[in-house]
Amino acid sequence: MGMATLSQLIARHAGVKQRAVVPAYRAMARANVFLPGPRVFANSFPKGGTHLLSALLGELPRMMFSGVHCAAGDFTAGAPRADAENMDWDRLRRTLGRVNRGQFMTAHFPYVEGLERELDELGYSSLLILRDPRDVVVSAQHYVTKMASHDLHRRFTEQYRSADERIRVTIEGFPANELGRGQDSIGERLGRYLPWLSMPEVLVVRFEDLIGQAGGGSRERQDEQVERIALHVGRPLSPERVRAVAGRVWSDRSSTFRQGRAGGWRDELSPDHIALFKAVAGDQLIALGYEADLDW
Repeated sequence: MGMATLSQLIARHAGVKQRAVVPAYRAMARANVFLPGPRVFANSFPKGGTHLLSALLGELPRMMFSGVHCAAGDFTAGAPRADAENMDWDRLRRTLGRVNRGQFMTAHFPYVEGLERELDELGYSSLLILRDPRDVVVSAQHYVTKMASHDLHRRFTEQYRSADERIRVTIEGFPANELGRGQDSIGERLGRYLPWLSMPEVLVVRFEDLIGQAGGGSRERQDEQVERIALHVGRPLSPERVRAVAGRVWSDRSSTFRQGRAGGWRDELSPDHIALFKAVAGDQLIALGYEADLDW
């Protein structure tokens, strides 16, 4: 299988990262050292648009996926929350260093003091994609329930047996027990990502702006965001190339659209869920710019 085919598979299809192609792809990516910089740190909240952003980056000229994906919990030696004191910085530096110039990695990384300096020293450009947290809750509930390999799958099938329960605990959190680890509330988890928004070197983009008309957004906003991202990672595009790239990633035939549209939470969150979300994460929803107040 050639490099272009592997790159397209990794960038466009979520499941590929978990399949056997990944070791071969990573070995090939490590050998590819001739692309112009920068390295790219494509960060997101889990179920917040990772695959959408990856698909776009994979379509940019002379840019490829590194085969590297990591989460903050990979570097904390089992500690439930990442911070500057419990991070294995040496291991993190080695992981970041496996990404070559002109390659992007994906990550689920709340803000940890000092990480921005490590990224800067290694020549990274950083992106953070946001998605309406209400849609994140719905997406996470479906994903964990159907994904048998997920570490919360047993909790979401044996302990929380209804969609109503699973949505509720995804919002309010749950403790560890004999079925597996616990999880903080959606408000607590989102709060740890908020510091990224105040960093001028991090380009913040929104899932809702990137999906275009086929996902419930607008073509104009989509083109604008594609142009901004391409410029941020040193791959400026002409208006014609912007439209071509957007059309390849987000079309009616793209699997991305079958996996998520903007505003789907309105069909799945009950009035009780909405009241709970306002109590648990209303402030974070406002801080992220998805509502102006709690009157929604």
